[in-house]
Amino acid sequence: MSNLECSLDNEVQNYLEILEKNENVQILQSGSITLDIYKKFLKTFYFIEDLSQKAVYKAAENTSESNPYLSKRFEFCAQGELGHAQIALKDLNDLGEETLESNNKDLIDEYNEFLQKEADEYPLGILGHSYLFENVSGILFPKTSPLDYPSKFIEVHAKEDPGHSLAIKRTVRNIEEDLDNKDIVRIINFSKESGEYLIKVFESC
Repeated sequence: MSNLECSLDNEVQNYLEILEKNENVQILQSGSITLDIYKKFLKTFYFIEDLSQKAVYKAAENTSESNPYLSKRFEFCAQGELGHAQIALKDLNDLGEETLESNNKDLIDEYNEFLQKEADEYPLGILGHSYLFENVSGILFPKTSPLDYPSKFIEVHAKEDPGHSLAIKRTVRNIEEDLDNKDIVRIINFSKESGEYLIKVFESC
């Protein structure tokens, strides 16, 4: 296992420990979740999908000449998430939620700026961001019990993200030899900060 892959896997495990201790995550996985809390999750899923796809496409654009292999992998990753924000929105619509609340707009804008800046200045940070969420999703969602609410988003990710996590692991292995310890530290730190942002977004919804 590569040094970067090992470091990212450690970050995934650390983040999983945080999430699995969270009461709201526990009741989501149990299947016995209140409608209001479930809507908070769906809104969070919508925002993370929307912001992530924009950042990954930007990272693909910014590596098209400097690293064509990585650029293609970013593009593949973004295409794999195509329409997923709309799936979360459809689940919300089916629950009678016609619009997304805007009381957390400043935080969403801040998170978007955080991701876009990294995609411009250091696209490898976006790789760490995607690695964290693909792998965490690929572990958490398959363990979630069936829900009494529309849950297409969770069903799709439970099915697809274990495969997505394998694909991004291969990408990491293929670029590892070009990275030094400074790169690894920056990628890990960015993935950690991005994970913290996601928790803030949930709390604000």
